[in-house]
Amino acid sequence: MPKQSLPIQLRGARENNLKGINLDLLPGQLTVITGLSGTGKSTLLFDVLHAEGQRRYVETFSPYVRQFMESLPRPKIDSMANARPSIAVEQKNTVKNSRSTVGTMTELCDYFKVWFPQVARLHDPDDLGKLIQEETPSTQAKACISQFNNRNVVVGFSIERGSLPTTDFLQFLISAGHARILSHKDYARIEDLLQEGTWDQTSAFVVVDRIKIKPGSKNRMAEAISLALSHGKGRAEARSSTGEILSSFHTGLRSRVSGKSYAKLEQGSFSFNSPAGACPKCKGFGRIIEINPNLVIPDKSLSLSEGAIKPFQGKVYGHCLEDLILATKDLDINPQLAWKDLSQDSQDFIWKGDPLYEEGNERWYGVNSFFKWLEKKTYKMHVRVFLSKYRGYFNCPECKGTRFQYEPQLWKWKGRSLPELYSLPVSELLSLMETQPISNEPKTDLPLEAICTRLGYLRDVGLDYLSLDRTSRSLSGGETQRINLTACLGAGLTDTLFALDEPTIGLHHKDVGRLIGILRDLAASGNCVCVVEHDDQVIQAADRVIEIGPQPGTAGGHITFEGTVPQLLRSAKSETGKWLARKSTKHPQSQIKSTKAPTKFLKVRKANVHNLKNFSANLPLGQFTSIAGLSGSGKSTLVHDLIYQELSQGSPNGWVTSDLPFSEVVMIDQGTVARSSRSNPALYSDAWGPIKEAFGRTEQARMSGFSASDFSFNSGQGRCDSCMGLGYENVEMQFLPDLSIPCSLCQGKRFKDDLLEIQLDGLNVADALELTIEDALLRFAHFPKTHKKLSLLHELGLGYLKMGQPLGTLSGGESQRLKLAKYMGPLGKKSEPAILLIDEPTTGLHLSDVQRLIDCLKKTVAGGNSLFVIEHNPMVLCQSDWIVELGPGAGKLGGKIIAEGSPRSFRSLNTATSSLFSDLEKQPKDKQIDYGQFKKGNYRRKKDLEILGAQENNLKNINLRIPSNQFVVVTGPSGSGKSSLAFQVIFAEGQRRFLESMSSYARQFVEQVGKPKVDQINGISPTVAIEQRVTRGSKKSTVGSITEIAQYLRLLYARLGEQHSPQSGKPLVSSTPQEISRILAKRIQKISGVRLLAPLVVNRKGHHKPLVNWAREQGFMEVRCDGDILPTHSFEGLDRYRLHDIEVVMNHWVKPPSRPVLNASIDYALNIGKGRCLLLFPDGEICWFSTRKSDPSTGEAYPDLEPSLLSWNSPRGQCTSCHGYGRIYDWMKEELPASGDWWKLTNGETCPSCLGERLNPSGRNVFLQDKNKRSLSLPKLLALTPEEISGFLQNLQIQKEKLPILEAILPEVLERLCFMGNVGLDYLSLNRETSSLSGGESQRIRLASQLGSNLSGVLYVLDEPSIGLHPSDNQKLIDSLRKLQAKGNSLLVVEHDLETILQADCVIEIGPHAGEDGGRVVEVGKPLQIAENAQSGTGKHLSIGIPHPLKGQWRSLPTLNSKTSKAYLELLKVNFRNIKNLKVRLPVGRLIVCCGVSGAGKSSLVRGPLFQGVKQAIQQRSGHIKADGYELKNGNIFAKAIEVTQSPIGKTSRSTPVTYLGVWTRIRELISTLPEAKARGLGPSDFSFNVKGGRCEICKGAGKIKLEMNFLPDSYVECEECAGKRYKDEVLDLKWRGKNIDEILNLTFTDAVDFFSFDELLKETFSLMKETGLGYLRLGQTSPTLSGGEAQRLKLASELSSGIELKGRRLGKVQKNFYVLEEPTIGLHSKDCQKLILLLHRLVDDGHTVVVIEHDVDLIAEADFVIELGPKGGKEGGKLLHHGTITSLLEKHKNPTTRFLRKVVRQN
Repeated sequence: MPKQSLPIQLRGARENNLKGINLDLLPGQLTVITGLSGTGKSTLLFDVLHAEGQRRYVETFSPYVRQFMESLPRPKIDSMANARPSIAVEQKNTVKNSRSTVGTMTELCDYFKVWFPQVARLHDPDDLGKLIQEETPSTQAKACISQFNNRNVVVGFSIERGSLPTTDFLQFLISAGHARILSHKDYARIEDLLQEGTWDQTSAFVVVDRIKIKPGSKNRMAEAISLALSHGKGRAEARSSTGEILSSFHTGLRSRVSGKSYAKLEQGSFSFNSPAGACPKCKGFGRIIEINPNLVIPDKSLSLSEGAIKPFQGKVYGHCLEDLILATKDLDINPQLAWKDLSQDSQDFIWKGDPLYEEGNERWYGVNSFFKWLEKKTYKMHVRVFLSKYRGYFNCPECKGTRFQYEPQLWKWKGRSLPELYSLPVSELLSLMETQPISNEPKTDLPLEAICTRLGYLRDVGLDYLSLDRTSRSLSGGETQRINLTACLGAGLTDTLFALDEPTIGLHHKDVGRLIGILRDLAASGNCVCVVEHDDQVIQAADRVIEIGPQPGTAGGHITFEGTVPQLLRSAKSETGKWLARKSTKHPQSQIKSTKAPTKFLKVRKANVHNLKNFSANLPLGQFTSIAGLSGSGKSTLVHDLIYQELSQGSPNGWVTSDLPFSEVVMIDQGTVARSSRSNPALYSDAWGPIKEAFGRTEQARMSGFSASDFSFNSGQGRCDSCMGLGYENVEMQFLPDLSIPCSLCQGKRFKDDLLEIQLDGLNVADALELTIEDALLRFAHFPKTHKKLSLLHELGLGYLKMGQPLGTLSGGESQRLKLAKYMGPLGKKSEPAILLIDEPTTGLHLSDVQRLIDCLKKTVAGGNSLFVIEHNPMVLCQSDWIVELGPGAGKLGGKIIAEGSPRSFRSLNTATSSLFSDLEKQPKDKQIDYGQFKKGNYRRKKDLEILGAQENNLKNINLRIPSNQFVVVTGPSGSGKSSLAFQVIFAEGQRRFLESMSSYARQFVEQVGKPKVDQINGISPTVAIEQRVTRGSKKSTVGSITEIAQYLRLLYARLGEQHSPQSGKPLVSSTPQEISRILAKRIQKISGVRLLAPLVVNRKGHHKPLVNWAREQGFMEVRCDGDILPTHSFEGLDRYRLHDIEVVMNHWVKPPSRPVLNASIDYALNIGKGRCLLLFPDGEICWFSTRKSDPSTGEAYPDLEPSLLSWNSPRGQCTSCHGYGRIYDWMKEELPASGDWWKLTNGETCPSCLGERLNPSGRNVFLQDKNKRSLSLPKLLALTPEEISGFLQNLQIQKEKLPILEAILPEVLERLCFMGNVGLDYLSLNRETSSLSGGESQRIRLASQLGSNLSGVLYVLDEPSIGLHPSDNQKLIDSLRKLQAKGNSLLVVEHDLETILQADCVIEIGPHAGEDGGRVVEVGKPLQIAENAQSGTGKHLSIGIPHPLKGQWRSLPTLNSKTSKAYLELLKVNFRNIKNLKVRLPVGRLIVCCGVSGAGKSSLVRGPLFQGVKQAIQQRSGHIKADGYELKNGNIFAKAIEVTQSPIGKTSRSTPVTYLGVWTRIRELISTLPEAKARGLGPSDFSFNVKGGRCEICKGAGKIKLEMNFLPDSYVECEECAGKRYKDEVLDLKWRGKNIDEILNLTFTDAVDFFSFDELLKETFSLMKETGLGYLRLGQTSPTLSGGEAQRLKLASELSSGIELKGRRLGKVQKNFYVLEEPTIGLHSKDCQKLILLLHRLVDDGHTVVVIEHDVDLIAEADFVIELGPKGGKEGGKLLHHGTITSLLEKHKNPTTRFLRKVVRQN
């Protein structure tokens, strides 16, 4: 076990320009990766270290979840050991969700919604905001005594009669125990009213008590009020003696003024992401989308005639303007008058329309109605586009933008509601929160502490000017990155790699120190923190610096320095070290300038934008001006939102004027440079034009007919026709990242061969684009324009870039400089100077690159231009001409000029920016900066996992400390809360925190993990769950599918396979449209009703409404969606989460068309279908045609290969006869053709159509070929063993250009094949049905795939990994887990296995019992410590164990003779799977256990020939069954054959134990016999919560309501109508034996045995539940709340209950059944296992025969007869090692089970 965390060991990284880099990274260190721009820093950190760490962690998710997560490609590396789960914190804002705010990103909203309800108080809006106190019966009794002293008061409640007849209603009140009701101002006895028969009111006031109010009657009064409230469903009254209402009572909160009641709000009500708290109008967004009048009438100086109403301009809606002009004549509205001069009444008439308007009456409808009419036509694309031009976002009128419902806003703390707190700047909010004292109440103090901590993080990264309600999408990239950084720190993860990309961007140097503190804290928590950074403060604060170089581009990719900061400063080779050590001659201090005062200005007057209020300034022109200030002080607002917006629009507000004329204003912001692969540096900088023209002027070009435009890969006749000039083909890889491979025609050169023959100065066009900019400067010096453009790029340090390098491959620094070159180049050509505005141009630049940049900026200013630069970089500030500093703070505290002048003048000032100059002044040139000042502390060894206040499910506020990097076992009785702790608390929180640290964009595609009910969790690592999965899949599931190998192979065959014709067997070829037309004409001859279709969508998810709308607009009437013909005019969209195929119906021919019409139709169809079309015949037959994939013999076309065509789970790929099962089952035969021999096939016989290969003919005829010319289809490949498959795939013959596809898929396949070998399952073929696997084989496959991710620092949470494993295999598992632990991982294992518990480092026992009696920590410690605890059930088992045999002795076996021939089942000639010629006799009426190593053949023998043979014998009433592969004798002596398998029970909220047991119908029938039920006409179905009738229709009988929220996980709230009771009141009012239907569902099974003791079936069934140890469960408990062990035992009880013979038991003639149980001990604690054993003995004592497949030695030890198979698994198994008694087995020392059995059986 490692003493400290292991380093990440990277070897041989070759991604992009990296040159085989080797690197070790230690957790707990802050590592800075630096170097010149373009050297490979980001490639190393993000494309290698982060990509591999995230890829491996994502691999631990389910395949379904993985398809929605960001899929990073496998980097090109030799190896990476001890990889950590990785989180990238990058410089981009990918938030697409308007719900996301600063508060949600940092989880502060989550903590506020927990804390706020604890401290806030309700304020009455109807009583001047006064506090409302909560009312109780006691407080209301006290108020009554003071108000009605010495008066007689009658306390009671009102009840509606409803549809009940008067007699039944009064009788019901009597049966409920009530005596009097109010009748005609008198309180009459109900019995008297019943006798009189005159009472007929619709409601009654029922008396609870009559009280003479006195000071001493408070308790009686409170009791009466409480009882009345209970009966009156929360409402009661106090009345006078004559019935006058004196006071109304209720529970909870109520306004004293209006009488309105308020509910006590829960946490969800204080979240705008919860339906309980979100404003219903805006759904919690705070804004709504409506038509914006300012966009409809943008220029109010125009008249109606001049086009004031913009949407009425143009031909489409121009008639609306005519209608309006006509309407204005009647009202004397002048259409020539400017809109602003029209009266308000006139404007209202134009906007709202004539009040008398009705459709068709020719009155004016109004602009507003015009848009409402358009809203009805949004199914049309052009209408949606049109409307988008006039829509705008507006504050929600209901919540006023707060996002919350009205009621939560009435709750306030310190006079502020929660939305008001969210609107405060972080600095102000933190100060306010710190005034709240500690209450010593964890529910309040823990969230308060978390809130203050996270607010402090935001302050420390310089974001204290933000408010929590600021939307995420409005943040800059730098702000987003720093918020994500605080979220990472707040998540409290350990052993994680955090990759950050220049986090200092946008940060003032004053704030950098606090950011460094954050980074060091993150590292100190045991994480690897890696930062790509150029900032000198961050570099000097690093534990370790890695410099990549030596030059950018292809000359980079080497580690030029690796070590500590002192070593860096001494390094002669390090460019960074030179700058930091002041060895550069261009040190900022030496460049501080003193500038003459400017004379010409850019004048800003009284501007108001954001935090610039009444802002005025004189900004110098013709100089290099830096705009400085703290983050959030208003710099970007000044430069972008004020100067640029005003000058570029002609200063519409008059805020900005210039003393000098200027030609243009150019804004260069931090937006990314174009990412199209068609753009490159030569094109982007406008340097390619002259070169292209020169190529076009060459003699060769003119002779070949090429012009200059043809030397472009974006247009013209010279580009490659296949890839259209891209140079590559996109290959969609489904669950792998998509690939780009070189075009097979042009080999990536983008141009046609004949154009590439044309040369200019010895180079063709492709060669020219391969030149570096530096080389191109020499080659094309004779082109002035090109030379000038390229020179500027060279001056900016980009000379190493290739001319044709795609811009998407550039680093951040390269992109920024390219933008500068783009805009700075043309400035000198203008007659007048320009104004250039730049936002942080040093982004992504190394110190040496910064100086290059400054030199270029100075040249720009020297040309007469004005330069305004937002910047924090000291080098830029020192060398600028003028500095303007904004401040003094951020947000509301900023927006003012606090200093301005030359850099030298700043030395004497006292501002945030001036401190930089004073520091430099004090710093001697020869003195190094003390980097040690940033060291915040050394790496703290990884903490233990600490859990505080876990309350999930039945957990009782557990506090627990779990040691890290240890093998920890959680045990305890089944249902005690083990899995709740391990999975629903620890795993859920670890995964949730990791996902929350990922980008919001990535998270929105992943199923959201709910926050567990726990106060606090500290020291948690990213978690991986390996849950209990005892099922073996359906009959379609194979070894290949559950290992995911089949999915990868389908992709491989779809992308690289060669398609052959199923008819001729020849490879498919391309066809011409003429050939298609000829074949098609033949096919449709003399056939009417044929449709011609063109494919639009193939196997793609989405609702596809826009596509079908387009088809409708093109005039097409029908589309075919997933095989169904649908009209386009009423298309409502498809399920967006399912894969779909859509074809448009081009023609529907009543009779065959003429040849010209046919030719034109085919050309059109092929054009729309991209080379493919199909015929649909009236009988449903389909015939494809393609210009690419057709049979050379018949011309028949086939669809393009997709993985779904090779999947037997897809209708597109499966065999149409067997539906992909490979076998014909009886249930299929009705759908098969009546002709043929289908009916002769036996159930489960191999399908004659596909011969068991499951695929249709197209899928079976796709081949891959190896270098030995061996061709295999996918089904043939899957039939091989892993070793044979691996050999074939590694020897494939693949075209060179397609090798990247093979390289992407093959490692995934080989890795998984290797897993199978590692666990000894290399004998299995991949087409083996998983239903035929043993439990051990299934378990080993699952564990191998999930434990093979090779991660380090992860917390693995495993749920009973020993299930299905023989004790000998279990030891191998423990060894594997120890190896996993040795890699630096922590293990948390939920387990009952004795050997696993004994070998654990630490054991946690949860108990002491199950259900509500569990959920507590019984003991924590070493196994020996547990064994010594007398209160521990596990300890008792460890120290004492179960005495075997429990009944004192084993049952004797019957002797073998002719008289006892039927005392044995005889199974002989068994040849099934790995069992060969086996013969065995099994004694009847005994407990029989079949054991053996995993894969030995136990399940094959017992569930196959034995159980199936007995079933067949019972059905055929035959004593001798002869079947294919076995014979069975005496199987007909049983009444029933019952199998208890490992198939799961229902997991919906409608599934309950009582419904699963099948006795709920009987209970409902009993209740429906009540006279009251009959009187109300209620039958058994009315007592069902699954059908209409008596159930509550609001929740549909679920008791809770599902609330769906956009972008968020679905949540459930208790149904308010039925209070979670599932039924209507009229049903709940009925009581049977004193309990209503809801109370019966809440009975435990132990209580139910007594309650239903009169009914033999119910009593016996519920007794079985008690005997299996489930007596504590409730009848109506929902199945999802059951643990794995509880579900297993419930299934056992259900199956055993089917064998209850009531009639026979009464007559003493109980029929004998044959039971087969498969590993029934799964999920059972030793105490529960003992109960199970006693139950099995009871069955045998009743005369039944019980056969158990089992590995648990305690159950084996109880067997009367044991069958052991072996000696190994697979081909080496299937042999009979033993059949006989336990005692005889103990004598066989070499048998695998014997040595484990000896440990539990004490021999005399």
